[in-house]
Amino acid sequence: MIDVLPDDLVVQILMHIPIKDAVATMILSKRWRYIWTMLPKLKYKESDDVTEDECKSIWHFLDKSLQLHKAPVIKKLHTELGPRCPVDVDVGKWITNAVDRKVCKLTFQLKWAAKPIKLPKSLYTCSTLVSLVLCDKICVDIISPGSLPSLSYLCLLAVVFKDESSLVGLLSSCPILKGLKVVSNDYQKDSSDSTGSLMIDSLTLKTIFIYDYSGDAFSIENRSCLDAASIYVLGHPDYKTVRSFSSLRIFDIYLNIFTVGCCITNNFSRLIKCIILPYNLNWLEPLMILVQNSPKLKVLVIDGTYLTEDFPVSWNHPDSVPKCLLTHLEIFDWRGYRARSEEKELVRYILANSSCLKVVAISMRSTCSFEDRERMMNELKSMSRISEPIIMQGGYIEQFTINPSRNLCEL
Repeated sequence: MIDVLPDDLVVQILMHIPIKDAVATMILSKRWRYIWTMLPKLKYKESDDVTEDECKSIWHFLDKSLQLHKAPVIKKLHTELGPRCPVDVDVGKWITNAVDRKVCKLTFQLKWAAKPIKLPKSLYTCSTLVSLVLCDKICVDIISPGSLPSLSYLCLLAVVFKDESSLVGLLSSCPILKGLKVVSNDYQKDSSDSTGSLMIDSLTLKTIFIYDYSGDAFSIENRSCLDAASIYVLGHPDYKTVRSFSSLRIFDIYLNIFTVGCCITNNFSRLIKCIILPYNLNWLEPLMILVQNSPKLKVLVIDGTYLTEDFPVSWNHPDSVPKCLLTHLEIFDWRGYRARSEEKELVRYILANSSCLKVVAISMRSTCSFEDRERMMNELKSMSRISEPIIMQGGYIEQFTINPSRNLCEL
């Protein structure tokens, strides 16, 4: 029955099976020999449970199938090459092939044993590209700005930058960029003895995610309006960066001695959701300043699950009740609650002054015994409150951020 279906419908069916199985259909009949070559979405992924010979066949298959592919437009190409990828494979020609086929969404991950490679210059002048994800052994090296007029989403995961100007040059090539993710464990550069900073300059960005524990300074210059930011850094932001966060509606921040200035010097007139991850800092006072300066805040999440020690904190009763508690705050979610006296005072204050509160979700540390959990929950439920929220144990709000433990190459 499937033989009577039109080619367009058969292509849609083949899109739902692995590319290797789709190619295998070419033996069914003369008609089927070329149908797979019109697939607009392709995914190649090295498996961990294959033999060395099977690995070699994978690279041969990838190479030949891309050569034979004839769709005028590749809507999506997703390629993940693992550590057993031969170092003599010409991966650049696959990128060139995709660019020639007017690729729209490209994900390319390279984890081979060789040094990071530079991708073809044609990638940075691809007019059809709307989404680009580059991962691992890739060197971003742009001497002069390229031209990516359609790119709205850019994700750079543990790539190597030739120098600071490489990222600046790449961003300046993207006139309509809306979303940016930069993830790096040590902000790798091609020159290991160089020091620098992470510089992001884009007029159009709406959402940004930065994960950088190198300790380098970072700079975000955005004269438009950022809507959402997730900032995991151990570096000093400059003044322009701090000011650029004032327009946020969603803010997720690793709160430490470097980033605390982002929270205490801004008026967050649009902020409705905030996730704080405190680290080795007397963080209660900065938190209350942020709450005081966020009149429309509806969701407040404190995530202390990554704290490794009981860093001393102090609680000072605010002189006035923050406006958001009186008129907007609906959800209060605390993860890794320790029930120290200062923490109890914060919870007690929020319960006593939040008129619109609907949900209070409290989760204790994983090392907390069942008996201690029960005692803490009973203590929380006994606190006086101005509203009647549901008080529950366990996390309630999904984080805005990317979880670094997930497969970050998935679009």
